[in-house]
Amino acid sequence: MLRIIERTLGELYDCEFADSVEVAREKLATGEYQVALCDIEMPGESGLVLVEELGAEHPDTAVLLVTGIDDPAVAKRAFELGAHGYLVKPFFPGQLLITVMTALRRRELEIAQRAHSHTLEQRIQVLMDRAPVPIYIKDRELRYLIANRVAHEVAGMGPNQLIGLTDTAFMSPGSASQVHATDSRVLDSGEALEIEETVHVGDHERTFLSVKFPYVDDSGAVAGISGVSADITDKRRAEDLQRELGVAQAQAIEELRASRQETVERLARAIEMHDAETGVHVHRMASTAALLAGLLGLEREQVLLLRAAAPMHDVGKIATPDRILRKAGPLNAEERTVMEQHTVVGNEILAGSDSDLLQMGARIALSHHERFDGGGYPHGIEGEEIPLEARIVAVADVFDALLSDRPYRKAMTVAEAAGIIYKGRGTHFDPTVVDALLDNLELALELRG
Repeated sequence: MLRIIERTLGELYDCEFADSVEVAREKLATGEYQVALCDIEMPGESGLVLVEELGAEHPDTAVLLVTGIDDPAVAKRAFELGAHGYLVKPFFPGQLLITVMTALRRRELEIAQRAHSHTLEQRIQVLMDRAPVPIYIKDRELRYLIANRVAHEVAGMGPNQLIGLTDTAFMSPGSASQVHATDSRVLDSGEALEIEETVHVGDHERTFLSVKFPYVDDSGAVAGISGVSADITDKRRAEDLQRELGVAQAQAIEELRASRQETVERLARAIEMHDAETGVHVHRMASTAALLAGLLGLEREQVLLLRAAAPMHDVGKIATPDRILRKAGPLNAEERTVMEQHTVVGNEILAGSDSDLLQMGARIALSHHERFDGGGYPHGIEGEEIPLEARIVAVADVFDALLSDRPYRKAMTVAEAAGIIYKGRGTHFDPTVVDALLDNLELALELRG
């Protein structure tokens, strides 16, 4: 049989021979072969053992099984192991040549298909990595098979480190159990699921709106789940803050009722000095200031206190003459000096109370016109010497004023207003507060109604 093979194939191909599975392994370890003809009956181990090893360790080598017994069960087993052909001894040279050439052609097609699949997978991975949301595929054991760049970032891992792991590798036990339950629902039902999940990843709590659906293999069986998740953490926090702001006014009024009579009298005197538009302005400004305070990490109590205190920032204008306060054109130097005194007057009206609300109002009234670079008034303090609540109100006040009609100008566009705020970053305004506003501009605009 070896001589027949050598005569038939030797003119077209380089042939090497091994008289046992062990010798064949040695040759395979040191060289690459296009085709391996394996006889079932060999000294020592069966050729079927070699067929199995070739399929697992040498996928680019086509395998032909040679046997003296035409047994369908053996043929079936050979093909299950990945054999490319099956020859029953004795065979004719032409039969051998056709079988080998067919196996080689099949081998070429398989290699080309693997290369194409690999290239396609790479292209798909590139597209997935460009997506701004986590995209992933898990197997039936809920191990990650594919995950894009954002999914790895959410998990706090580098490229490909998530593959083969489950959610327990980066989520808290409770969160991993919660996600496992929803994943299992998709596996069990075979249907898509849209769900909002709040999970703990590292030291952070994050909320995702996820769409999960079955991942089906080539045979049509459910082989796992696919998922796309959008991080809605900031959106939910903003919604929560808006709900809190809905009760802020009532809580502030309750605090005012519990305060001393002086609180009511002072606020009444201040409100009388504002017309309807100014009242709308201070309401919007206070809502924006509270939003920024929440985004900057202030405690809920401080956010609510700031929401109530911010409208008192210009209470000192009670002492500003109407001819200056309502002048349509620019102020001259003398008029500006008088106008700037409203910060000191406002502080004098509100200071000295035991109320936390009025104490914060006094700080805001005195310092909301100070500049971050020290060029403001009344005292020219700078940086973090300016109380944080005053730095927040300064940005919220100017932002709303720019977007509002004034006697001396029309309201600016959002782009124009944002440009002026950004221009003042680090000079007029605290950069951190400016960034909080501009990074969440849509939320701030929603508060304007």
